[in-house]
Amino acid sequence: MKKILLILLFFNIFIFSFAQDIKQYDEIIDMTYYKAYYCKDIQTSSFVIYKMHKGGGETSRKGLTFKSYKGLPHYDYNKSGYDRGHLVPAEDMAYSKSSLKSTFYYINCIPQHPSMNRGPWRRYETLTRTLSQTDSILVICGGCDYEGLIPKNCFKIVYNLRTRRCMFSVLISNDGKMLIIDEKKLKQKLPLTKALQLYNKK
Repeated sequence: MKKILLILLFFNIFIFSFAQDIKQYDEIIDMTYYKAYYCKDIQTSSFVIYKMHKGGGETSRKGLTFKSYKGLPHYDYNKSGYDRGHLVPAEDMAYSKSSLKSTFYYINCIPQHPSMNRGPWRRYETLTRTLSQTDSILVICGGCDYEGLIPKNCFKIVYNLRTRRCMFSVLISNDGKMLIIDEKKLKQKLPLTKALQLYNKK
């Protein structure tokens, strides 16, 4: 019994240590298909918000490379060991060439460990598209708890716009090893009403 209590205590402390320090943004960049909340301190977006219904699917990325948005500084990924982790996935915007191209800006990516980006992050991207097939959804995602320009954790929150309920919220450590689903503190930081206010803000 003592052992179980110690494990639970450790787990609660571990969850509490995920502070969800979501950086304040300096500028809202309207990319037509999504909004990016750019933060100078981390040289990328604190988070992005977008609506989706019957979202995308598999698409060709041939000829598409990341580029700076209007000369804004960004993290140097060359030989860093980190992936350019999409916030708005290219597959979510596979409606047209224009929507697809809008996802290939550095304001729409954060440094993600390959095991995280190609593992749990990708699986939750797929789940999000699946959920969008039956209802319109609002997606908020980004990095948090930054150490310099690198996020320790990444988050994604998905709301159903018809029922106004949270479909899921997930916090993933940037090494992909720790996964917290439906984390209350995360939803409290960006509830649907606040997310919609931000999305509608000019």
